[in-house]
Amino acid sequence: MEVVVKDWGVSLGYRRGALVVRKRGGGEQSVPLHQVDRVWILTGGVSISSRLVRALARHFVDVVFFDGRGEPAARLFPPEANGTVSHRRAQYEAYLTGRGFELAKLAVYGKVVNQAAALRRLGAWRRESYRLLADAASKVAGLAPRVLACGDPQCVLGLEGSAASIYWGAVSEAFGVPSRDPQGGDPFNLALNYGYGILRYAVWRQVVIHGLDPYAGYLHADRSGRPSLVLDLMEEFRPHVDLMVLKMRPGLDWLDGGVLKREARAALVERWLSLRLEPVIARQVAQAVAHLEGRSSYQPHRL
Repeated sequence: MEVVVKDWGVSLGYRRGALVVRKRGGGEQSVPLHQVDRVWILTGGVSISSRLVRALARHFVDVVFFDGRGEPAARLFPPEANGTVSHRRAQYEAYLTGRGFELAKLAVYGKVVNQAAALRRLGAWRRESYRLLADAASKVAGLAPRVLACGDPQCVLGLEGSAASIYWGAVSEAFGVPSRDPQGGDPFNLALNYGYGILRYAVWRQVVIHGLDPYAGYLHADRSGRPSLVLDLMEEFRPHVDLMVLKMRPGLDWLDGGVLKREARAALVERWLSLRLEPVIARQVAQAVAHLEGRSSYQPHRL
């Protein structure tokens, strides 16, 4: 069971083997810990007891905190859940062998292929824009093989940017949504940012579980505090978030004071959970480990 906390004044405690949720003004819910898969805290004004934190850690239950923009601000997890050191050694050695760069290229290849697939799927949703979306899908798909032929990160990033320009241009025209702008304050871009934040957390979680270093990537430049490997590995899943947000049709009623309402944030988390992508992400990260160790070649996820 996923426990999603979106309201102010909620208190989380522990009693007789159960997580107890108490709401301000009354109301209490008790959930046996063996039924709790994860606790999502999406707002401030929430208290959590140390006894509950210890109990959740013993049951390997994640507690994750998001800020209002969808940034995963903190995660509580037990110290044992961080994989093996041999995976990190392989990750660092892959810089020298080139296997790391090959992994990053395959992930971007997967993203571009999935963007083309998403455009075709959107054409079925919006029949009056089918030709526009189908043409864009063909152009994006044509860029994918060129990603695999790149010899340096600049080439990969350039092609990724070209695909994104075609992709978002067609989506914007067909659905009447604003162009993609990570700094945009409209409901569509804010919802996308929040969805990507959830995706980033999900990939980050698996990267740590599999014993990899989240900050040592191969495509995104190293910068203090930037989880470069997480950013590399999440690329091929972004079109899932795009489709999810487009289907939810965020409007002005999603906003309160220039940010997403708590109800909108909770709706995004619940829709994400309904996609059941996290087992797929776990398999892809395990594949990435095998690739970095030279045991097999990474196969990108297909939409």
